Amino acid sequence: MQLNVRKIEARIQKLQEIRRIAADPELVSMLLEFLGADDDVEAIQAAKPHQSAASAAPQDDMDIVEQVLNGKDPRASSHWSAKRA
Repeated sequence: MQLNVRKIEARIQKLQEIRRIAADPELVSMLLEFLGADDDVEAIQAAKPHQSAASAAPQDDMDIVEQVLNGKDPRASSHWSAKRA
């Protein structure tokens, strides 16, 4: 099995961008203006075809981003330690 280094580097670059945004309070508040309510997210997810367990990782990453944007430390949750440690 080979590692896809380009894909890893692309993910690292995106995570660094997320970190930069999360560190800037003005950008965070601007981003929050565009985030929909939970009802909107549920409606979008209901419209999408069912995803397999293998494709669930990006949603896990979004959960971490939401925790950071809400001022929570994702490392404190059991989700973080189980998936990332």
